[in-house]
Amino acid sequence: MEKGPSFYAEYWTSDINEIMHFKKHGKQMGYDKIRDYSKAAKEFIKSNDKNKISFTAKDGSCYMYNSKTNEFAIISRNGGIVTYFPPSKGIEYFLDQFNKYGDYWN
Repeated sequence: MEKGPSFYAEYWTSDINEIMHFKKHGKQMGYDKIRDYSKAAKEFIKSNDKNKISFTAKDGSCYMYNSKTNEFAIISRNGGIVTYFPPSKGIEYFLDQFNKYGDYWN
């Protein structure tokens, strides 16, 4: 396992955040290398998949979810990746996040 931030660390809110989330969610997402996990996060965020839905939170961050792949991510209002993982409760988790933090659907 890689120890430090990857080439894709610049897309995260910080190097430490990339490392922490990789350690927590990398295996869940099927990745052994931090660079592969972060590359997948970046690709998910930039994708235009018809199954991806999103909302903007009251703090300006963007929450995204793909119901087909069960991928979830949050982007800070400054554009950095906050997290990327497969929620165990899928769409239910995403909708719960909207109820807690949502401002408007994108």
